[in-house]
Amino acid sequence: MRMRKIPLHRMCHAKQDWGMRSVRILVLTLVVVLCGAGTWWWTNSRQAGNLGVAAHALTAEILALGPRPPGSAGLDAVRGLVRDRLMSSGWSVQFQEFQRETPVGTVKFANLRARFASAGQDPWQKVPEGLLCAHIDSKMIPGQHFLGADDAASACAAIVEMAGFLARQRPEQAAKLELVLFDGEESFGESITPQDGLYGSRHYAGLWRNQPAKPRFGILLDMIGHEDLSIRIPSDSPPDLAKRMFAAAKEEGVGSHFGTAPGSIIDDHVPLNFAGIPTLDVIGDFTRFRWWHTPADQLKVISPVSLDISIRVTLRMLDGLL
Repeated sequence: MRMRKIPLHRMCHAKQDWGMRSVRILVLTLVVVLCGAGTWWWTNSRQAGNLGVAAHALTAEILALGPRPPGSAGLDAVRGLVRDRLMSSGWSVQFQEFQRETPVGTVKFANLRARFASAGQDPWQKVPEGLLCAHIDSKMIPGQHFLGADDAASACAAIVEMAGFLARQRPEQAAKLELVLFDGEESFGESITPQDGLYGSRHYAGLWRNQPAKPRFGILLDMIGHEDLSIRIPSDSPPDLAKRMFAAAKEEGVGSHFGTAPGSIIDDHVPLNFAGIPTLDVIGDFTRFRWWHTPADQLKVISPVSLDISIRVTLRMLDGLL
């Protein structure tokens, strides 16, 4: 075979041309990758942002069913609504029923629990890595038509909408969670005492107290949808979870809405922490809410923007934890 000689200058030009083509190909590849990543983040951010509007609409649906103190027809209706919405997005739902003596007599309670039903697997046969919780009942206030829009219908609605988002966009994270909507958080008396209040979370925590394997963390949402959002977590919150929340809020550009209360707070996170499940209470600063535990806690105090903020921060926390 005769070898054809190629002048040196033409070889150099060929190498340069190939080098330029390689650079162009690399640049185009990076552009495609970055555009794809940008589209993914934009799409997910847009969908997550729309959840604030959806959660506001679901809050309205919950409130339309009336007051929902433990044992009431209103609460049964709300549990049914939430169950149907969760099941429609692929979650398996159970009611944890029990009864307790209360200042108003024997009351029947029911916590709502949900796990994501992965194909071919029974979600109830494994220990979830994390808990996402709220309370579903409204306080019984004699002589008042108390709906509890932010305390805590808004948190229940946010969890339902996040559950649908996770099922669609992040099923691998959904499969690691258990959702719990506690019954009987509110006391029948004026305030929570060791004998009155936190009925559902105390009962639920008992499932895990003596178990060798239990969830690694819990996030409790309470009063997270009010106008001019002001979240103040308890001062004795689990440090790692508190750090993650503040970091998530900063990354979402909403850090000014999140702070720390001057002391501890009695809420559904307390029994979970005692049971060995570090749980963060993401709770609104009720000390500054004139409508707290009054009939004024209606839909008009709820903001889609505030729900959007709370949802985005919670989803970013879950993204890091799961």
